[in-house]
Amino acid sequence: MNVHKLDNIANLPENIIVTIGMFDGVHLGHKKILSFLKDKAAENKMTPVVVTFNKHPRLVLNNDAKSLKLLNTEEERYRILEHYGIDNVVEVDFTPEIAELSTYYFTKQYLVDLLKIKGLVLGYDNMFGNKKINDFHRIFELAKEYNFFIEECSPYVHNGIDVSSTQIRNALNNGNIDLANNMLGYDYFAKGCIIKGRQIGRTIGFPTANIELNNHLKMLPKEGVYATVITLNGTSYVGMANIGTQPTFESYKPTFEIHIIDFVGDIYGQSIKVYFIERIRDIQKFDNAQSLMKQLELDKELCLKIIGKRNSYE
Repeated sequence: MNVHKLDNIANLPENIIVTIGMFDGVHLGHKKILSFLKDKAAENKMTPVVVTFNKHPRLVLNNDAKSLKLLNTEEERYRILEHYGIDNVVEVDFTPEIAELSTYYFTKQYLVDLLKIKGLVLGYDNMFGNKKINDFHRIFELAKEYNFFIEECSPYVHNGIDVSSTQIRNALNNGNIDLANNMLGYDYFAKGCIIKGRQIGRTIGFPTANIELNNHLKMLPKEGVYATVITLNGTSYVGMANIGTQPTFESYKPTFEIHIIDFVGDIYGQSIKVYFIERIRDIQKFDNAQSLMKQLELDKELCLKIIGKRNSYE
């Protein structure tokens, strides 16, 4: 994939058609837009290009910036875009100054004057530009004046829901992994480095590895216990993930830890990828370690059963 900065677009192909957005999650709604973009590019002998941002606008503008979590890191987002056949991305450094621009002036300054677009694809809720100015309708004036066409793509609907990044975040916050994965079109995942924790798990026969996320903005699902698939050094394993506290042992600092079923080895410091398949229960406080061990045995069997039904992993 070619990632072009605005100050270095010399290698950007000519005769381009673009779509613009954050593309957080690169979910099935985005996939529909990308397919639509590529189809229109092929019909008109153009090159499809995605215009996106290096920072989520809410991180720059909103009061909820501290609470916002993202579905993808930048590396993950670009990898999925490439998987869906996008070879050229223009990355905009989203700043307060950029945010002040209305739709009309952002389109004129960047899409028309700088990128010289020949076509623009809009998603069903694609309303870029300063919403306080509310001149989105004027992009059609620009299209007529500067001879580019505009196409609009309908939403992707799953079980009556217009698929969006917000809907997927809501599903993850509710622990509804199945819904989130169905809207994403892939199993939600998180990557990180294995670090040492309190090492309580090994004392009860269920050694766990604490995971430090690669990016602190990466979203984790609702606290609870999850059936997972884990990839480590190119090999896939069945795993159990615990997101949250360890109340049985009076530990109330939230952690993200995994138990790799039937795995033996020292993996501290290594990178790991965890796919969330199903949430199997809430965090519970047990009367003693023996009661917890019995529950973990049940959790293990359930995870093996859940993952055993699946045929393939990434």
